Amino acid sequence: MAARHKTLLAVLGGIVALIVIVITAIPMFLNGDSFRTRIEDEISTSLGRKATLGKLDLSVWSGSLVAQNATLADDPAFSTEPFLQAKQVKIGVELLPLIFSRKANINGFAIDEPKINLIRHANGTWNYSTIGSAKAKAPASDSSSPADVNIAKVAVTNGTLTVSTEAAPGAAATPKRTYDKLNLEAKNFSLDKQFPYKASAHLPGDGEVSIIGNAGPINAKDASLTPFSAKLNVKHLDPAVAGFVEPSSGIAGTIDTIDVTATWNGQQLHVTDLVIDSPKLSLVRDNKPSTTPAKANAPDSSDMLSTFTADHLQIKNGTLSLSARGQKTPAVYQQLNAEINGVSPTASSPFKASAQIPGGGALTADGTAGPINQQNATATPFNAHATLTHIDLASSGIVPAEDGIKGLANIDLKALSDGTNLNANVSANAQNLQLAANGSPSTKPVNLQMAIAQNMQTLTGQVQKAVITVGNAAINIAGTYQSSGPTTAINLQVSGQSVSIDELQAFLPSVGVHLPSGSRLQGGTLTTNLTVSGSTAAPIISGPLRVDNTNLAGFDLGSKLSAITSLTGAKTGSTTAIRSLSTNLNVNGGNVRTDNLALNMPALGTATGAGTVSAAGALNYNVILKLTGLLGGGSGGASAGLGGIAGSLMGMIPSGGAAGSVGGLAVNALRNGVPVAIGGTTSNPTFAPNLSGAMSSGAKGLVGGTQPGNTKQKTTDSLTNALGGLLNRKR
Repeated sequence: MAARHKTLLAVLGGIVALIVIVITAIPMFLNGDSFRTRIEDEISTSLGRKATLGKLDLSVWSGSLVAQNATLADDPAFSTEPFLQAKQVKIGVELLPLIFSRKANINGFAIDEPKINLIRHANGTWNYSTIGSAKAKAPASDSSSPADVNIAKVAVTNGTLTVSTEAAPGAAATPKRTYDKLNLEAKNFSLDKQFPYKASAHLPGDGEVSIIGNAGPINAKDASLTPFSAKLNVKHLDPAVAGFVEPSSGIAGTIDTIDVTATWNGQQLHVTDLVIDSPKLSLVRDNKPSTTPAKANAPDSSDMLSTFTADHLQIKNGTLSLSARGQKTPAVYQQLNAEINGVSPTASSPFKASAQIPGGGALTADGTAGPINQQNATATPFNAHATLTHIDLASSGIVPAEDGIKGLANIDLKALSDGTNLNANVSANAQNLQLAANGSPSTKPVNLQMAIAQNMQTLTGQVQKAVITVGNAAINIAGTYQSSGPTTAINLQVSGQSVSIDELQAFLPSVGVHLPSGSRLQGGTLTTNLTVSGSTAAPIISGPLRVDNTNLAGFDLGSKLSAITSLTGAKTGSTTAIRSLSTNLNVNGGNVRTDNLALNMPALGTATGAGTVSAAGALNYNVILKLTGLLGGGSGGASAGLGGIAGSLMGMIPSGGAAGSVGGLAVNALRNGVPVAIGGTTSNPTFAPNLSGAMSSGAKGLVGGTQPGNTKQKTTDSLTNALGGLLNRKR
C-alpha cells in the first residue's frame, strides 16, 4: 500500500514538474512582444487616444503580458504631455487562446506607479472628457456607444494624480495639486455597462480619501458625464492645501472627517447625505468691495457643482474663526452645529445653526438660504433670524478688540438678502457697556434698535435709523459706512434733543466722560448734534453740545475759587448749579478739545474760553471768569458791588498815592473778568485764578490816555505791584 502511495506521489510530482517545465518554456517559443502593436491599436481605438507600450514579455505565472513602460496621450487641445505614464503595466490575457490561437483576449490591467495628469479648462471641460469619443464618432456605427469592452479587473497601484486648473481671464493662477498613493480597482469593467469600483489616495496636507461605488456606462461623447454612485470618506482634510477651495477664499484649517453619499446621472449631482465632522477652520475675509457683480451660474452639466442638490447637509462639533484681514482678534464659534435640507440650484433651502462663543455666549440661527452662488458664496440670497446671548464684546471678536468696546450683550438680528442688497434689523441690550477705550462701564443697561441697508458687492451701507436708549433717554443715529479691509469708514450723525441728564448720568463714563471724584450731575437736559467720521477703530467726533439747568452735586466749585469768591462772598456749597453750558466739541484719538466754551453758574458768574482733555484725563483750560457779585441784577447793584470791593481793597493797601485810585482800578479790572487756568485731571481738577493779570489789565485801562507817558507807566506799575501782591498772596 505504501508503495502504491509512493508511486502516485511520484507521478503527481512528475506531472507538476512537467507543467512547470512547459510553463517556463512557453515564453521561449511564444514572443509576447509580437502582440504589442495589436494591443496598442485596440487600446487606442477604444479610448480614442494614442497608446504606446514598451516591449512586452509574457509571464505565464501571472497570466499576463508585461510592459515596462506605457503611455496614453492627452487630448491635444489640453496638452502635448502624456495623460498617463506607467512604470509597468501587466495586461492580463487568456493563456490558452494566446498559446494555441495566438489570440490576445485581454481580461485585466494592472498598472503600477502611474502618473496621471488631469487638466480642467476655464470653461469647465476636463481633458478626460474626450476619452472614447473618437470611437463614438466613427462612421461605421450609428450608435453613440463605444464598442463593447469587458475587462474582468482593472487595478492601479501607488499612482500619482496631478490636477491643474486653468484660470479664468483676469483671475489669479491656480497652483497644481498632487495626490499620491493612488489605488484604484474596477471589476467587470465595461464601456457600455455599470461596474463596481473602489479607490483611495493620500491628499496634500496628510489627508486621506477613499471612495466606493458603481460607475457606467461610459458616456462615449463626454466621459465626464458618465453616471456614478459613490460613498466618499475623507479624513484629516486641509481644504486649502488639498485644493478643495481656492487660495483666495481665505479659508484655512482642517476637517477631521467628511462622509458623503452621492450620485451623478450625467446631468445632476445629487447628495443624499453629507456630514462634516469636527471641522476646525478659520475664514479671513478681505472685506474689499467687488468690482464685478457675482452672478450665480445656471445649472450646467459641464460644471457639476452648479447642478448640486442635496437631501441633507450637516456640520457637527465644528470650530470656526471669523476675522477680516488685519483684524487682531477673530470671532471664534465653537461647538458649531448646522443643518440644511433640500438644497437646490434653483431654490432656497431651510437651515438651522448653533454655536458657543468665548465668554459663555451662544448663537442660534435659522431661516432659508439659496440658491448657492458658486462664484461668491457671500452673494447667496438668504432670509435669516439670529440670536446671540450673553456675548462678551471684548473677547468674542464680534467687534474688533482694538475698538475698545466692552460689555455683555444680547443681540437679535433679522436679515434679508437677495445676494446684492442686504436689509437688517438689529435689536440689542448691553450690560456694563463701555464704548471708549478710556471710558468705564455704564452702570445702566443700554438698548439699541437699528435698521441698516447694505450693498453686498460694494460693501457700502446706510444706517437708516438707530436709536440708543438709556432708561427714557434716547440718542438718534443715522448715516453711512464703507467697509474696506479690517476697517469700516463711517459718516454718522448723532443727535439728542433735551435728553434727560438723570437718565444719561450712568452712561456718560462709557463714552469717556469723567466727572470730579465723588460728584455727579443732577437734573437738566443735554442737546447735541454731532458728526462721527473716520473709522470704527478711530472715530472723530465733532459738533455742538449744550447742557441746561443741571447741578454738579458733590463738588464745591466756590471753595476751589476762594481767592476770587472771597471778594463777593459767593458760595456754591456742595452743589454747583449750572444754568447753561455750551461748546463746540472735537474728539480725536481719545483727546477732547472744546472751543467756544460758555458756562453760566448763577452763584458764581459766567466763564468763557477753550481747552483740552487728554486721553488720560489731563485738563488744560484757560477761561475768563466774571463774578456774579460784581455784575449784580442791574446797574445799581453792580456799582454797589464793585464799590464795596473797592472799599475793601483800599483798606488793605497802606496809605499812598495808589490808594486814591484803587476803587477805579478794581472796578475796571474785575469787570473785564478774571483769567483762570484749569489743570489737574477730570477726577481731581485744579483752579488757578490769575488776579495779578486781571489787575494789570484794569490798571492799564484806568490810566490809559490821562497822563504823560512816564507818569502813566509809573502809576500803572505802582498799582499793579500793590494790588497783585495783595490779591495773589496765599491765605
